[in-house]
Amino acid sequence: MDKDGSPLLKSNNSDFLDLTTGTDSSDKMRGPKEPSSVIFPPMPRHFKKCLIAQIVGGFLVLYIYYTLNGGIIPRFLLPRLPYFRVGPDVGALIFFDVNNDASKIRWEREANSRKAVQDAMKNDKVHMISGDVILKGQGTKSQKLIPIMAKPSALDSDITLKDWLQEVKYGSKGIRLHIHSVEAVDITFQILNDFDKLNPIKFPVWIHANVLQGPHGEEPVIDYHRFIRTQQKMFPKCTISLGWTTGTHTDLTQSAYTWESVWDMLNLIQEFEFKEQSFVFQARLSLIRNSVPQLKWLSDNVKHSSLMIWHEEKDLVVNEDIMYVAYRIPPHGVYFDLNHDRFQLLLDQYRHFSRDKVDPLVLKRDELVFKPDAWWKMGFHRQKNSVLASTEGIILTNNIVYITSKSKYMPTPEIYIQGRIQFFNRDNRDAEDHVTGLNIYLRPTKYDHFEKIDGIRCFIGVGGEIEVTGSNLPDNVEKFRKAARVTPTHANCFRFKIIDERSHITFAVTSLHDCTTLASVAETEPLVALLTVPVPVKLDTREQRPFVLKLEDSKRQVLIDELSIKHK
Repeated sequence: MDKDGSPLLKSNNSDFLDLTTGTDSSDKMRGPKEPSSVIFPPMPRHFKKCLIAQIVGGFLVLYIYYTLNGGIIPRFLLPRLPYFRVGPDVGALIFFDVNNDASKIRWEREANSRKAVQDAMKNDKVHMISGDVILKGQGTKSQKLIPIMAKPSALDSDITLKDWLQEVKYGSKGIRLHIHSVEAVDITFQILNDFDKLNPIKFPVWIHANVLQGPHGEEPVIDYHRFIRTQQKMFPKCTISLGWTTGTHTDLTQSAYTWESVWDMLNLIQEFEFKEQSFVFQARLSLIRNSVPQLKWLSDNVKHSSLMIWHEEKDLVVNEDIMYVAYRIPPHGVYFDLNHDRFQLLLDQYRHFSRDKVDPLVLKRDELVFKPDAWWKMGFHRQKNSVLASTEGIILTNNIVYITSKSKYMPTPEIYIQGRIQFFNRDNRDAEDHVTGLNIYLRPTKYDHFEKIDGIRCFIGVGGEIEVTGSNLPDNVEKFRKAARVTPTHANCFRFKIIDERSHITFAVTSLHDCTTLASVAETEPLVALLTVPVPVKLDTREQRPFVLKLEDSKRQVLIDELSIKHK
């Protein structure tokens, strides 16, 4: 031990450093060091396991990233790296740097000659090039199975579809092919498939066909089922563009893409089990004035869809029609192929300030329009197409699904519910008097089951029957019922207003001759009460209750495109 009692540390010379040289003093006695085994000792087993785990984890993270991102290149870089974009199904708003504003996409239409497509490829202002596809000698005895670029009235062209694709394959433009012949469907998709295999397409490809009869249009020549089946089999990676046949008319004030026609389009799409398919619905600008709610409802109910508004040179169009579309549909949701300097300039200037340029009736409709966020969907939620909702209206298709207001109200003369409804007979079924129609329930206490909604039932029948009665009320409540009738019109459209004034119900209903045009939102005459019904004293309540709307049976479908709860 040392002087202070601390134990002396035992050591050997190899544990100390030579302070003068900075080396272990024993090194001098041992001579030269052993080779690399001393400098790089063997790797511990636990370190090897850790390294292997890190490598496996790294590959796992990379795999998850690749799967979610859809490739190595980050998604946000794709607009700046055209070469790496995914194939012909890439969205035009992703491919082109237009700030997610589809109105900035410029189109070159009817590029059906070699010179036209070559000029379009050189035009820096053009994003998408459109061409028309028919068969050589279309409709004649000399018809051949050779797709050419021409309108249906032509019989030949200086460029075939194969050569046309060769002209666009190295460019940075997107293409849109409008197939006008059912005989050209299969061979067109086959040519696209073969071309993509030899020259992988790295730009947007839209394939268009008119598959339904539209306003003033003829029967479509393209069979929709054949078109879709062939597309899915031979060229699934593209944007499907669909439209209606159309025509001209001296008076377009009553013309529109009707609710029936957009519903037909929805049904066609739902026949197939699409996964990530992109759709574009094409509509004619001259027919837009009375069609915006219907078209927006369609795009709202079809995933990955948008609209395309096109203009025919000789069509009569007012400025407000373009602004109506721009006002109601967000910038990413509608493309414009106007081919008209004045309309294009108007769109460029006011696309994001369209409210100041719309027809006053558009703003009037905003006060009445259905607001889906204010209502709950009740009943069998999985029933297909049971509720087709949009900011433009809601369609109830059967009586096992209904809607109820999220907010609740006390009976008071200061609050009333109003709306506009239109009945459809999509299944061609006979209506039952005082049964087939729409119920509006007031003061419901039980409304979680479609068969046992209680309260005060206000009924509007398809045949114009109007009725106020009790529904599933307790036995101790006095029964009451009062009925009237209005004369229905061919439009099957009604406007109603109901006021629950505690002691009595005021029910006003009128038949409308027009339920589609923009002008129909204006109330031509004040609603007059048809029924004033005293309410039994035992039903008096000071509790807040919602409103419930439900079909009585499933023999009709009902569109509710105006529905609001107002305060006087």
